[in-house]
Amino acid sequence: MSLFGTIQQSNGALQAAQIGLQVVGNNIANSNTEGYIRQRLEQTPAGAFRQGGLIKGQGVRPTGITQVVDKALAEQMFNAGTALAGAESLGQAYSQLEEIASELDNNGINFQLSEFNNALHELTTQPADSALREFVILQGQSLASKLNNTREKVLDRQAGVNTELDDISNQINRLTNRIAELNVEIATIEGGGLIGSDATGLRDERYQALEELATYVNINFQEQTSGNVNVFVGGDYLVTNGIARDVYTAYSENESRPEVRIIETDAPLQATGGKLGAALQARDSIFGEFVGDLDSMASGLIRTINQIHTQGQGRKGYTDLTSDSASEPGVPLESAGLPFTPENGTFDMALVDADGKVISNHRITVRVLGQVGDSTMQSVAQQIDDIDGLSATITNEGRLKISSDNPPTEFTFGEDTSGFLAAAGLNTFFTGTHAGDIAVNDVLAQDADLLAVSFGGIGEDTEALYEMTDLVDRPLDVLDGRTVRGVYEHSIASLGQEVSLHQSSTQGLSDFHATLQSKHLAITGVNIDEESIKMIMYQRAFQASSRVISTASEMLDLLVNL
Repeated sequence: MSLFGTIQQSNGALQAAQIGLQVVGNNIANSNTEGYIRQRLEQTPAGAFRQGGLIKGQGVRPTGITQVVDKALAEQMFNAGTALAGAESLGQAYSQLEEIASELDNNGINFQLSEFNNALHELTTQPADSALREFVILQGQSLASKLNNTREKVLDRQAGVNTELDDISNQINRLTNRIAELNVEIATIEGGGLIGSDATGLRDERYQALEELATYVNINFQEQTSGNVNVFVGGDYLVTNGIARDVYTAYSENESRPEVRIIETDAPLQATGGKLGAALQARDSIFGEFVGDLDSMASGLIRTINQIHTQGQGRKGYTDLTSDSASEPGVPLESAGLPFTPENGTFDMALVDADGKVISNHRITVRVLGQVGDSTMQSVAQQIDDIDGLSATITNEGRLKISSDNPPTEFTFGEDTSGFLAAAGLNTFFTGTHAGDIAVNDVLAQDADLLAVSFGGIGEDTEALYEMTDLVDRPLDVLDGRTVRGVYEHSIASLGQEVSLHQSSTQGLSDFHATLQSKHLAITGVNIDEESIKMIMYQRAFQASSRVISTASEMLDLLVNL
């Protein structure tokens, strides 16, 4: 190599030092820029050549300016961010449910159950007291209202989640479309992977978009040699090269359970994490299960109280009564659409005079055997209509209407081994089938003397009242051996345990995510001390290369002057 080659070699070193200094300067300038990933000058020895018995190097060759990032660590950090964002969203749902179910104001469901039971106890001391009868009905109404309001509040939170899905869908579309746009810009600038340098700035923005997208839904992203990033959720892609597939919130199939779907395929987005996964879990599991427990508790209370009350008598009988439950009159009872299916058995009816004295007793047969000839609502009505002094018809709404042919004569109900009376809604205390529609029967609310306290006849005993007393704390077959209060208390206790476990889990996820962020920042962040050392290194390299050029130039002058 000649002195001219030496000068050329050092000139390349000068240029490399200049580029390196420029990279350092850019890093320092962006040391406080959020999301900036520091750059590094990639260098490689220039190709060597042979001269005689020697192989000589030709200096240094800059090959690219690349970002310093651990992609595996970044993906791990994004996944941790997905889990943390989902956990924080679930934490908000738990807090909302805790607020609704709180008993701290002494006006919760548990308190109302106790007040209703206490009112029944007080009535046992003076069963003929009209004020105490009305107080039982009032406490029943308060309990029903509390169940109604609690369920409605939880359903409102569920509806809020459905509204949140629309916003999540819009945010996912915004981010995936921007990532697709950045893919095109990055691939264009980087020459489809042919240039060794990274499109700094654009890649920074794409990393930020990916990190934000990961907070909404669990993603898997893969960078191609061209510089494009493909983004997948489950087995479906949302971004490939410069193409993004939009999502939308689908309400068509189930208004109360909308889901996020991919527009192009109309397939559900397989979200298991992030804010989207948390929203679906909050709606279906956290709020949904609590509503299910409320409904189960209310259904057990309604059915059991009614099964007792329908077989009892108050201080007077009925002259007219219409069933609460509608049905298909000519269809066997097991398929007639009643809240529950009666059993094969009988129920008793009695005609009484104005003083409550029995005129006649009658037994109605209910046949439920799953065979031809099983009872229908129409056949039951016909048996009642055949009783001298009573008329029974089926209304246009499919309800059974019973009337006394001679208004001074009243009718009462007695022992029911079939459960027909409670299923049809005759002589019931509560109406409805769950926590959303439970209410005290309007007939009782208008006339407290119809509150059934006796099994033996009008004014005969208080056995029915005693059967209803403490029922909320009695194991029930319809609740699989649990009590009404126990179902609710178990739901509240489970909620408390879940909240405690979730808080611990969220704190662990937060710590883990913070650790990964620190590691990621240690790699990608700008360290001023480190950059200062590099700056000195490039400065010294520049000075040394300048001295080489100066020395070679002096030697060249000597040769020329010889």
